Amino acid sequence: MIRIDARWALTETGWRPDARVHIGEDGRIASIEAAPAQADPRVELHGAARRTAPEPADATADLVVPGLPDAHCHAFQYGMAGLAERAGGHGDSFWTWRERMYTSLASLDAAGLERTATALYRRLRSAGYTSVAEFHYLHRLGGEPGRRASLATALESSQALARAAAAAGITLLLLPVLYRWGGFGRAELGPRQARFALARDDYRRLIEALLLQAADPALRGTLRLGVAPHSLRACDPEDLRWLLELREALLPDCPVHIHVSEQPAEVRDARAALGQTPIAWLCANAPVDHRWTLVHATHATPGELRELRTRGATVCLCTTTEANLGDGFFPVEDWFAAGGRMSVGSDSNVGTDAAEELRWLEYQARLRRQARAVLVDPDCPHPGTALWRRAVAGGRLSLGSDRPGLAPGAPGELLMLSSEPGLPPDDALDDFVFARRVTRVAGTVTPAGLRLESA
Repeated sequence: MIRIDARWALTETGWRPDARVHIGEDGRIASIEAAPAQADPRVELHGAARRTAPEPADATADLVVPGLPDAHCHAFQYGMAGLAERAGGHGDSFWTWRERMYTSLASLDAAGLERTATALYRRLRSAGYTSVAEFHYLHRLGGEPGRRASLATALESSQALARAAAAAGITLLLLPVLYRWGGFGRAELGPRQARFALARDDYRRLIEALLLQAADPALRGTLRLGVAPHSLRACDPEDLRWLLELREALLPDCPVHIHVSEQPAEVRDARAALGQTPIAWLCANAPVDHRWTLVHATHATPGELRELRTRGATVCLCTTTEANLGDGFFPVEDWFAAGGRMSVGSDSNVGTDAAEELRWLEYQARLRRQARAVLVDPDCPHPGTALWRRAVAGGRLSLGSDRPGLAPGAPGELLMLSSEPGLPPDDALDDFVFARRVTRVAGTVTPAGLRLESA
């Protein structure tokens, strides 16, 4: 049992003052109650028995809020973050960046992947993320171009990520990616894409092996599994049907994540190959619902977004990566105002700060609207709090939990913040998201345990 006392706790029903949050042995919140007043040991009851002092807290904080889920991450790309910023000539874009990313994989082995992922996951946790969805398609390590992955190589890279998450003490939703083709119409894989491709039977056996690993009681649910067709350009309709049948057989109701409508060229090619945009085709041909997370959806149409809201799907926005790659603007202000479900992700990990992803969503909306405090709720005029609540709720769905915040039975993933005494909690959370003048990370709690940050 872990006991955290907070001056303010952001629960599912709003801010609660002077709260104690209990985390049970199962890694879930056991209770949220009034923080006990400390008894004066000098006071005697009935002239004899001393008052029993309450159980001491394991840690205290000015604010306790749900830790933010990182709903889309490629850990291996952290190794090249900041090293692909030089201009590559006329027309530098996502597609030229992708070629540099392929080149960066030539010398990456299992030990290097584990080191990179461990450093990343520790950094994510120290910056406010307490869980991460790893969209994992690097199924073969090493520098041999043209050779496809196998079950053995896929297990090697998957287990390196699982060890890294355990070392960092962060909850991992591992999403093994089905990646079969180099483009729409079953285009052949390029030599440097071959390492991402896994035969269907090997993919099935990979899921079966990881399911056994995730069932280990010692992990206390910190390793979870979902499925991920990479995109409609890398998985054709037949592959997607097969994957969803496999999901039904082995992982019913698990999260499904897919890259979609990130680039105009992708949308154009989908129209040519499938007769529809990627999102329109998915909604017409797949059971898209609240268990689905569509990553980016940057170039979605208003009609497509209405359909996604109706189905309860989550859109994962990766603002720092989308800005870094020049992808374009998702219409977040309209999506937010309409109650669309949203999560955020660090993606290529050029940005690894939970608050930064939220801050730049709000700033993009301000620049387009030429207004301030755009992403707010009717009951909350503070964008820091409104964004945090929305990203936690959507992020939890992306990672397979229906609990939108702090409540008994919800994941025991907390972010502890220190702030200025007397500062109202909404103001303190705004400060954390937008300025960090007086509010900082004091510690985190995950099912793996409590970690305090140095001052």
